[in-house]
Amino acid sequence: MKKLFVLASMLLMTLVATAQEKTVVCIDNFKNNSSMSDITVKNLRNEIMQGIIAKKRLDLKDVTTMGNLPTDKSELLKALKSQEVEYLIEGTLNSIDQKKHSDGKSYIAEINYTLTIIDTETGLTKSSDTYKDSWYSGSTADESVLKAIEQARKRMAKFVDDKFKVEAIIKALDQIDEKKGAVKTCYISIGSAAGITKGQIFEVFANVKIAGEDVEKKIGEVKAKEVMSPTLTLCDVKNGGEEIKKNFEGGVTMTVVSRATKDALGLGGLFK
Repeated sequence: MKKLFVLASMLLMTLVATAQEKTVVCIDNFKNNSSMSDITVKNLRNEIMQGIIAKKRLDLKDVTTMGNLPTDKSELLKALKSQEVEYLIEGTLNSIDQKKHSDGKSYIAEINYTLTIIDTETGLTKSSDTYKDSWYSGSTADESVLKAIEQARKRMAKFVDDKFKVEAIIKALDQIDEKKGAVKTCYISIGSAAGITKGQIFEVFANVKIAGEDVEKKIGEVKAKEVMSPTLTLCDVKNGGEEIKKNFEGGVTMTVVSRATKDALGLGGLFK
């Protein structure tokens, strides 16, 4: 086993991959379609904001701190676009269900809410999904609601990964298993400038010809091991080491695309 450092041969590829900066998004005030107080809606919004900030992927702005913005939807989007905001996140608390647990002592609370992402340039909806988060214990009904809302914050890591993917290229190979002819670690052309952190998973794609057509084929996965700079991350190769090595040495540009990390149950922490 030895390290293979690719430097001069990668200069042209470095020029191809520019530094990817954080996407700028703004979170709007949430609507309340539930029977709960507006304080509950504000708590939900705050938890969601904290979850997005913790992911470090996005540059999050709060509509309530951006001065006098227009109330008309189309004018609001124009105003946000003029301030370099790319997407507006809208939220609606649809309902909160509360009931006593079967043990007769604790409470069950389930919150139902919708998050909608709108492109400020086109005015088109990027996505709109409804989520449910629950909590199955609490000494009071109010406590169970607060705990359920906290689950929304934890969901945001996967929400960001699902809705705001980032791309880069494999920039250089690092450790090689010579016996297996497979790469064990490699460098990708993205880093802290795009909010990449240790543990981020990337799917690896190579451009191949199938039936005479150029297509992007998934050939493996890598996992961020150490963020080296704003535009460089060292990754462990989870699978596809042989294909990655072969394509790299053959001069094939390989794209890496972020994906969400699955939870212990393999469900990615997302329950709709």
